[in-house]
Amino acid sequence: MKFRLGFLGAWALFAIALGAAAFVCVAEIENFRDLRRLSRLEKIDRMIAARLGGRFEELKSAAGVTAGRVSALRSKVARTQVRLDEGPDTPQTIVISTAENRIWLRQGGQTVFEAICSTGKGTTLVENGKTTVFETPTGRFKIRSKEENPVWVPPDWHFLEEARKKKGEVVRLGPGEAVDAATGEPVAADLSRPGGVWSWIGGARPKHKVLTLKNGSVVEVSPDGSSRELPPGEVIRAGKTVVVPPVTAPQRRFNKVLGKYRLNLGDGYALHGTLATDQLGRSVSHGCVRLADHDLEKLWDMTRVGDQVIIY
Repeated sequence: MKFRLGFLGAWALFAIALGAAAFVCVAEIENFRDLRRLSRLEKIDRMIAARLGGRFEELKSAAGVTAGRVSALRSKVARTQVRLDEGPDTPQTIVISTAENRIWLRQGGQTVFEAICSTGKGTTLVENGKTTVFETPTGRFKIRSKEENPVWVPPDWHFLEEARKKKGEVVRLGPGEAVDAATGEPVAADLSRPGGVWSWIGGARPKHKVLTLKNGSVVEVSPDGSSRELPPGEVIRAGKTVVVPPVTAPQRRFNKVLGKYRLNLGDGYALHGTLATDQLGRSVSHGCVRLADHDLEKLWDMTRVGDQVIIY
């Protein structure tokens, strides 16, 4: 009996050892396969690098940046999920995905509306040490107000972006200040006389037209003293310089840029229309959520002030 038990025990140990050896062999085979795959990938990388030259490293760097953005987006979604679990639900909720650039309206657990949209592009703009990030905020919001035929009063960053497209600068007009309409350079002027009479310091009138403020509006003054008020809703350029009108100036008001409707979320963010309908479905906005006019009109009719908005 003892002999049999010893014999069976030896066979059991042999079987266990044989299984362990087989496991090790399989693992080694997989390691060998991985090494072969890695070697092939390295060979492919060398071939691509030989063809692309310096562009190869640029592409690898761009791929690394993209991977970093994906990782950051996953982290943002995880953080947002925690915030979305807080707060009460409402009978009707707008849900917006910044990753998919899609929007849904849900009623009683059912999706009753769906459309593509555009959300924040995630880029930054730096001026005088101040950094502006063009991202759509994530979390729980609500519709604070609804507007028909909204007027856009662009922030300063709009004019700075327009200037940088031409590799230029911006100039901000204040009361009593003037700039050369051809170059954007400051012009010394005394605009204090009543009745719109323009008197230039030094007794000599400027040779070019100038831009200045008159009664809170941007006007263009000719060398002969005649003037005209510039139209609203147009970027004012003086050479490569872009003039930033005061916030209260008519030239700071842009009509028909936001579509027919705007659903305000607060802090300058909103759901609105867009002239760039060909960019819908992409992350291209400065933080607001853009929709096509026909989709925005449907959403406008179906929503009301106080409805919950979830952005993730």
